[in-house]
Formats: sequence, C-alpha cells, structure tokens
Amino acid sequence: MHDDNRDQFLDQLLEASLKQYRGEEPRPGLETRILAGIRTRERAAWRIWLGWAVAVSTGILAIVALALHFARAPVRQPTPSASLPQSPMSGSADPRFWGPRLVHRPKEKPRTPNPGVRATKPARPEQFPTPLPLTEQEKLLFAYLGKTPKPDLAAGTDETDEATVTELAIPGIKIAALEIKPLDDSQSEQGK
Repeated sequence: MHDDNRDQFLDQLLEASLKQYRGEEPRPGLETRILAGIRTRERAAWRIWLGWAVAVSTGILAIVALALHFARAPVRQPTPSASLPQSPMSGSADPRFWGPRLVHRPKEKPRTPNPGVRATKPARPEQFPTPLPLTEQEKLLFAYLGKTPKPDLAAGTDETDEATVTELAIPGIKIAALEIKPLDDSQSEQGK
C-alpha cells in the first residue's frame, strides 16, 4: 500500500506541473531561429560537398593531363658533335645548337605472335643465386688466409685464451678486468 500512495503522489505532482506549464508560449522568434539554423547547416553541407567535388575533379584532370603528356613525350636523342655547325670565329661547334635534339618517334603497331612459332622460355640456371667468379679482393683475402698462421687469425676473437687477458692498458688509462660475482640465493629468498 505504501508504494501505491507514493505512485499516486508522483502522478498528482506531474499533473499539477503540466497544468502550470500548459499555457506557456515559446519565446518570440523561435521559429525563425530554427529555420535560420537549418539554412546555415544546409549551406555548410553544400560547401563541403562542393569542395570535395572540386578536389576530385582536379585530381582526375591532373591524372589525364599526365597520361596525355607521357603518351606523347618526345624522345631525346643526342646529336653527334660532328654534325653541329661550326662557328666561323672559333672553328668550334655553335653553342646555340648544343644539347639533345627532340625527335618524335612514330607509334609502333602491336606485334601479333606468329601462330607457327613457339615462344621459348629463357634457360634457368640450376643453382640460385648463380655463383660469380671471385673478385680481385676476394682472391687476395683467400691468399692471406692461406699464408697466415691460425693463432694470428684468432687474436681478438672469442677463441683467445681469457686467462691471458687480465688487464688492458692504454697510455694514461688503466682498465681492470671485470669481476662477476655469483648471486647469493639467500638474499633472493629474503626479498620474498
């Protein structure tokens, strides 16, 4: 019963509030403000759409222009120096005619394969990558390795005797050998 009284109270409160606000009117100019906001949003959307349309059409035009330019690009062929006209003053080629000459090449017809001739595949090497002959530097390296004794080659590598390297000395600087102490298990157990 207690819940029923509570629901009745809330219903009565809601009814009273609605009766009080029933006669209220919106502020003057609400309709014009709403319509102005809608028009502004429409104009902004139109500008965005127009911007994208201009960008896409500009990109398409640029691609078409590049394709046409490279389809008709002239081939540059260097002119031999003997064919250049000689300057009467110096006896050398006239500098106005220096540089490559533009020559338009004729368009080639697409070749159709001859039905009677079979296309052959290029021979593939048995081993990949294909071994090449040794360079001069590689030959010298192998000659050096053949003549040098093995202890000299092992100097400075991991194969050297670690007992012989106890201290490194640089003039003015002494570097002592590193001492690595084993971890004590009792200390690690105390931390737990």
